[in-house]
Amino acid sequence: MELTSASIAIPERLDLASVTGCRAAFQTAQNSDAAVITITGANRDVFCLGLELDTEHSDPDSIAIFADFLNDLHESPKPLLGIVDGAAIGGGMGVACSCDMVLATPHASFALPELLWGLIPAVIWPVIAQRMSPQEMRRWTVSAHSRTASEAMAAGILDRMVEPENLEQAAQRAVKQLGRLEPGALRQLRSWMRQAQADDMQTALAAGAALTGAMLKRPERGARWAQFSAGGAPWSA
Repeated sequence: MELTSASIAIPERLDLASVTGCRAAFQTAQNSDAAVITITGANRDVFCLGLELDTEHSDPDSIAIFADFLNDLHESPKPLLGIVDGAAIGGGMGVACSCDMVLATPHASFALPELLWGLIPAVIWPVIAQRMSPQEMRRWTVSAHSRTASEAMAAGILDRMVEPENLEQAAQRAVKQLGRLEPGALRQLRSWMRQAQADDMQTALAAGAALTGAMLKRPERGARWAQFSAGGAPWSA
């Protein structure tokens, strides 16, 4: 089975029109036959510079639509591969952190500068929290300066750093890895990560046991296990 990807490009700046376009492009990718959705930047120097913060030109509705877009990513039944080859600032960093796997080159940089403008990264905080520790998030937000790809790797934002000449090959390998996963289980993982963080240990363990029991009964799980038991690849079931 050939594992393919559909690609969408995040615009340099996020406003009402551009985020609405992102949501439409994302829906088109969801409706395609591609096994994986790849999210890239607008150009080589920029992944995404975040929401338009100029109060004279920004639209409050764009903030709500951007939150909806992040939720679209969170609810995606298909695996998401983020490829960062430029600056990912504020909301752009939030989009990258929403992906199931993130690759970046040394050209990439990351920052949470919202406090400089009298704001906080409230909209993107829930998705960043799934990759960074609270201490790291606070430190990045309070210091507000740009970080290198190496620093982002150490903070947990990236899954792999690759040289630009190896990026295409690394992306193909990542698509193959992600495309093998069962979409329903991956979607459940995203939700479970947030739930488990909020619950105390005993509650989380009990909920985890119940969830595992329920997932064992799913037909798609049985089909994959049967395929594996027969000596085949589970993802071809």
